[in-house]
Amino acid sequence: MGHPLRCYYPGVVYEITSRTIQERFLLRPGPRSAEIIVGVLARGLELHPEVALHAFNYQSDHYHMMMSSSDGARLSRFLGFVNGRVASEMGRLHGWRGPFWARRARVVPTTDDKGVIERLRYVIGQGVKEGLVASPRDWPGASSTSALLGDMTVEGVYFDRDAETRARRYRALSHPLEFSRKITLRLTPIPPWAHLSADELRARHVALVAGIEATALPQVVGPARLQRVDPLARPAQPARSPAPLCHASDPAMRRAYRSFYRRLCAAFRALSSRVRAGETVERDEFPPGSFPPNLAFIRPSEGARPPWLELAATGTT
Repeated sequence: MGHPLRCYYPGVVYEITSRTIQERFLLRPGPRSAEIIVGVLARGLELHPEVALHAFNYQSDHYHMMMSSSDGARLSRFLGFVNGRVASEMGRLHGWRGPFWARRARVVPTTDDKGVIERLRYVIGQGVKEGLVASPRDWPGASSTSALLGDMTVEGVYFDRDAETRARRYRALSHPLEFSRKITLRLTPIPPWAHLSADELRARHVALVAGIEATALPQVVGPARLQRVDPLARPAQPARSPAPLCHASDPAMRRAYRSFYRRLCAAFRALSSRVRAGETVERDEFPPGSFPPNLAFIRPSEGARPPWLELAATGTT
């Protein structure tokens, strides 16, 4: 399960994960599913330009994304749009009706630059560590690997279902792809590498992929077999692990974030209890970066550093 209280700070990189209902293989990799998912991600970035997508990897029954934003409310809306459209399109593709995702997406902050690089390697390496493919380059589904090793772009196809529905009210469609369009998704470099030139950035990504390939198992399932899996099937032994509170590169940073989160939860719950009791609570009393009940997102002040960095710097836990 994800953690109950989400808190978004500008520039912080979040790893976001969600699993399909009953862990069915509804995201089965293949060229068709890849272009659909990339198209949805690209459209989401068009609608929410405040969001930066750093990496993504869609496995058969779950996905990982790394994102940051100058506006936490926009990041939340982007995530809602993407999960809704992916569920609709992949359900349509595989003839699946009913709930698509098992639960609300897991949103985990990465607390420092070294931790961000470690998570990038982890996201790229999905599919290799499980023995499914020998290299991130071989993953046949939606993945940011080709973009990271190239010019930071990847092509997808977006279906405008709203326009299609409106058109169907008045006429028959002339072609199944009448309301589809090619769309380009552009990744944003992770913050620790944002200052690098295009060639330097590509070299860092190549090095990450090479390191992942060096850890590949001698025998792998292979892309061809992955694409033949029944999308409505389920894994015999689902892999589950508890969600971490944060991703940190060292214990001190992790302790600092836990200290911040305890204080955040205590303040938020106290204020929420007052609201439920009928008291008048001013919106700006709620912690920055949070979503108060029935109120708009509380934006942190411009240029504000994430509180856990201050706690780590002072050794306060």
